[in-house]
Amino acid sequence: MSRATSLLRDLEAIGATVEPAGTQLILRAGATAIPASLVRRVREAKSDLIAILTTSDDAGGLQTQELAGPLPPPESRSIEVRVVEWLDQHPSPSPEGACAWCGKRQSPNAMVVPFGAEPGTHTWLHAECWHAWHQARRADAICALQADRDFG
Repeated sequence: MSRATSLLRDLEAIGATVEPAGTQLILRAGATAIPASLVRRVREAKSDLIAILTTSDDAGGLQTQELAGPLPPPESRSIEVRVVEWLDQHPSPSPEGACAWCGKRQSPNAMVVPFGAEPGTHTWLHAECWHAWHQARRADAICALQADRDFG
């Protein structure tokens, strides 16, 4: 189960919902407040959640379908879903204290923060470096999928 799918299950369990809005997510609490730890996990998995929730015209239907059972065979899944799966399966951990993208150390004016959800797999980046790093990771995933002939 991917971390995004696990997160969707955790949100559903407390009656919360999440939906994509362009490059943003709208997170709504149910009858219970959403714990800060769960909000943090949503932030960390934002790109994965957007990918899963936008792979169908009926995002809610896809979310329900994905939560209900295993994923369909690779050839019937969207390219974006396969890229997200590859990224989940191939984390890019880095040492704490320096940005994995630009290599600069953390400073009072440029914090280096962890990206990722699984312990031991965090990539440490400046917030402003995340986008370029993420685009490069996506390109790596696409190249790997093409090389494996597992790409549409």
